[in-house]
Amino acid sequence: MAQGRKLPWHRKLMFNAVMLVSTWILIEGMSLLATYLFIGFPSRLFTQRQTVAAQDPYRPGGKLVAPTVIHPYIGAVQQPSDNLGVLPDKYQITQYGFFDDAPPIHNRAPDKVIVGILGGSVARQFSVEATDQLAQELSRSPEYAGKKFEFVRLAGNGYKQPQQLMIMNYVFTLGAEFDILINLDGFNEAALPAMDNVPFGVFAAYPRDWGKMIAATASQEFQRMGGHVSYLRQQERDEARFFDRTPVRYSPALLLLWAYRHQASEQVISSKLQVMTRYAQGEQSYCGTGPAEHFDSTDAMYDHCIAIWKRTSILLQNLCQAQGIRYYHFLQPNQYVPGSKPMGPEETQLAIKEESQICEAVRFCFPRMQMLAPELEAAGVTFTDLTRVFADHPEPIYRDDCCHVEAPGNFILAKAIAHRILEQSSK
Repeated sequence: MAQGRKLPWHRKLMFNAVMLVSTWILIEGMSLLATYLFIGFPSRLFTQRQTVAAQDPYRPGGKLVAPTVIHPYIGAVQQPSDNLGVLPDKYQITQYGFFDDAPPIHNRAPDKVIVGILGGSVARQFSVEATDQLAQELSRSPEYAGKKFEFVRLAGNGYKQPQQLMIMNYVFTLGAEFDILINLDGFNEAALPAMDNVPFGVFAAYPRDWGKMIAATASQEFQRMGGHVSYLRQQERDEARFFDRTPVRYSPALLLLWAYRHQASEQVISSKLQVMTRYAQGEQSYCGTGPAEHFDSTDAMYDHCIAIWKRTSILLQNLCQAQGIRYYHFLQPNQYVPGSKPMGPEETQLAIKEESQICEAVRFCFPRMQMLAPELEAAGVTFTDLTRVFADHPEPIYRDDCCHVEAPGNFILAKAIAHRILEQSSK
C-alpha cells in the first residue's frame, strides 16, 4: 500500500502553531468563563491584584496606611514618615501622627477659616480627597468668600469615640484654634468594638486592637509572629507584581491562577493572625484589657457603644461652644443601610457581604443612631444623617465591602457637608 505523502515542514509548523494558538484561546476562554461563574467580574480581580501589588507588607492596606504607635492621650497615632508617594503628594504622616500637610496647631485670623475634620478612615480619605471641593462650595457664601481655608486633618484609621473627643482636648491644650469642626463618624463606633475589643476581653471604649498593641510592645514572640505575617504579605505583593506585568496581566488564565494562589495565601495569613490574636489574649494584663465589663447580649454591647457615641458628640459640642467653634456632626453613609444606594451587580459583588459582622453591626446600630438625632439636636449638636447621600447615584461609588468610597463619592459628601454648614450658618 502506498504511503501517504508527507506534509512539508512549513505546513507542519503552521499546523502545530494553529493547534497551539487554538488551545491557548480555549484555555483563556474557559478561564474567563470560570472567573465569571465562580469568582465574579474580572475587573474586580484586576483591581484587587493591583492593590496587593502596591501595598507595603509592613503597612498592610497600602500606602495610605502607616504603622500605628501608642499615644499617651489619643490611644494610637500613625508612625511619622515623609511623603508617602501618593496623590496628592503634599501629604505625609506629620510629627503629630496625623495624615496632613502641616501640624495641627493653627491660629485664627480674620482672613482665613480653620476647619478641623474628625473621624475614622472614611473621614481621613474624605479629608485628603475632597477638601478642595469643600472649600469651593463654602466659598459660594459671602461669609467665606475670599477667605483662605486651612484644613486640619485629625481623622485616622480605626478611630472611634471617645478618641475624637480626646484628640480635641489634646490639640486644644497645645493651643490649636478652629472656626469649624466636622465630625464624620458612626461606622467604627458601631462595628469595631464587637470585632476588635469585646471578644478578647478588652474594654469596649478602648482604641481598636488595644490588647494586640500592648502585646506587641511587651512580647518578643508576638513580634516574631508579626514579622512572619509581614514576610508572607511580602510574598503576596511580589507575586501580584509578577502577574500584573504586561503582557501576562491581560491573560484570564493567569488572572484565575493568581486569584487561586492569593486566596490560599490569605487563608494562611488569616490563620496566622488568629494565632496572634489568641496569643495576645493569653498575654493580657490590665494594661491591655482595662476594666472588666460584661454585656448580657450583643445588642446590649451595641447599645453601650451607641451611648458613648452620643455622649461624646454632646461633649464635643460643649467644648466647641465654649470657644466659639461651629461643630457639625455627620453620620457617615454605609452600603449596609437598607435602601441607601442603588447598586448594579458589579458594585453589589464588591461592596456587599451580607454574612459579615459589619453588616449586622450597621443594620442594628445605624437605625438607633438615626433615632438619637432629636436628642443630639436638643443638646445643641448640629447633627446630619448622611446615610442616604448616595440615594440618587446608581453609579459605582463604594470601593470595598466595609465602608470606603471612591473619590467621586467624597466629592458628593463635600457638597452635602457644605450645604449643611451653609444652611445652618444662615439661620
